[in-house]
Amino acid sequence: MLKAISHETPADFDSLLRTSYMTIVTAAADELGVAGVQYVDQFDSVEQDVREFTRVVTGVVAKFRLRSSSGRVGRSVRLASRTKGIIESELSKLRDVVSNSQLEDVKKRKLLGKIEEFRTELHKERLGYGVAFSALVFLAAGVGGTTAFLADVPNAVTTIMHLIGQDKEKEEAEVLRLEGPPKPNLLADHTRAPSGKMSRHMDDDIPF
Repeated sequence: MLKAISHETPADFDSLLRTSYMTIVTAAADELGVAGVQYVDQFDSVEQDVREFTRVVTGVVAKFRLRSSSGRVGRSVRLASRTKGIIESELSKLRDVVSNSQLEDVKKRKLLGKIEEFRTELHKERLGYGVAFSALVFLAAGVGGTTAFLADVPNAVTTIMHLIGQDKEKEEAEVLRLEGPPKPNLLADHTRAPSGKMSRHMDDDIPF
């Protein structure tokens, strides 16, 4: 995304592009409960902000990839058929944006491949949060230098993440309904204290 922004485009447009990217990715992280991703607005320029933001997001995505490669199953959600249908429609929009863009063919193939990777995950029994977040971050950054980014991509990505977030909340609510609230740990009622040497030894082990 940073490479797509050049001094040939107006500074206002570049700033809008950068802030839009951070807003989209932060919203996606919030919807999925991805920790460690926050909007950055602490440096003297938007360019510095987005570089720091990109550094943090890259680290989060790298963690997801390491977990996946090690075979560890991360958080996931079962999506409703209706949700999958709407997401498919949004993915088609993203596919059209990439196909009709003026991006280099190599970059187009990478982005289209990432869309297909997301589609594959979408139609599994459960959608992994890590795969979804990583793919959409890649897509948002990949088309960041195109006019379509501001016109279509934010809406498509935001809609997808919102739909996933809704199904996640429904699933969590259903689990809570079936299992009930977590039960407090009840300590055993030791009404009779040990006597003799054992009692003195236990007193010695208590740190207060």
